[in-house]
Amino acid sequence: MVYLVLKNYGGLDLLAITTMGFAYIFFAAFITGFSKTSVGGMGILAVLLMALAIPGKGSPGVLLPMLIMADVFAVLYYRRDADWKILFKILPITAIGIIIGFFVVDFIPQVLFEKVLGTIIMTMLALSIILEKKQSQISKPNNIIFTVFVGIAAGISTMIANAAGPIFGVYFLQLGLPKKEFVGTRSWLFLILNIFKIPFSAGLGLISIESLKIDFMFLPAILLGAFVGYKVLKLINLEVFKWLIRTAVVIAAVRLLFF
Repeated sequence: MVYLVLKNYGGLDLLAITTMGFAYIFFAAFITGFSKTSVGGMGILAVLLMALAIPGKGSPGVLLPMLIMADVFAVLYYRRDADWKILFKILPITAIGIIIGFFVVDFIPQVLFEKVLGTIIMTMLALSIILEKKQSQISKPNNIIFTVFVGIAAGISTMIANAAGPIFGVYFLQLGLPKKEFVGTRSWLFLILNIFKIPFSAGLGLISIESLKIDFMFLPAILLGAFVGYKVLKLINLEVFKWLIRTAVVIAAVRLLFF
C-alpha cells in the first residue's frame, strides 16, 4: 500500500504514508515547482503522481496549496509581464466553470473518481500534443463563444483535477502572446484561480489541517523544483525531455484507468 487513508476526501492520516507514498508526493511537489518556471506541460505528471499517492478525491486538495506556493514563486519572477486585459476577460468566465466543477465533483462516485481523473489527464495530454503540432496554423480568436468555451472548460477541469494548463495553453497561443507575456499571464491567472478555488475545495472537505501539514512538509521540494527549473531550463534538450514526461504521464494514466 503506497497511499494515505482517506476520511471524507480530505481527512488524511499522516501515519499511513509509506516510503513509496512519500516518494510520489515529493516528486509531485518538485515537478509542481519545476513546471511553473520551465516546462508547463510537466504539471500533468504532478497531478498523476499525487493521485497515485492519494487515491480518490483527496489528491486535488493536497495538490492545490502546493500549486499556489509554486504560483507565488512564478509570479515573483514574471509579475510585470502579465496582460491584464486578457486576465480580466477570461477570469470571470473561468470562475463560473469552477463553480460548475464544484457541483460536478461532488456527484462523481468515489470509486469512479480515478477513472474520471485519468480520462481528463489523457485528454489534456492529447490536446497539448495536437496544439504543439498545429502552432503554425493557429489564428487569433475574435469570437466570444470561443472565450466562453475555454473559460468554462478550464474552470471545470481545474476544479476537478487541477488540469487546466493545456486548455489555457491553446487560448494564449491563439492570442499570439510573446514568450514573457505568455508565462507572466499564465502565472497570474493560475495564482488567482487557485486562490479562488480554496473555499470550494475546503467546502468539499478536500483541504484539511492534515492535508496542509503535508503541503508544508514538502514546501522545500516545491522551492527546489522552481529553482532548478529556472536555472537549468536552457541546459535541457526540451524535445527529449517533453517526450519522456509524456511517456510517464501515459503510463501513470493507464494505471489510474485500468488498475
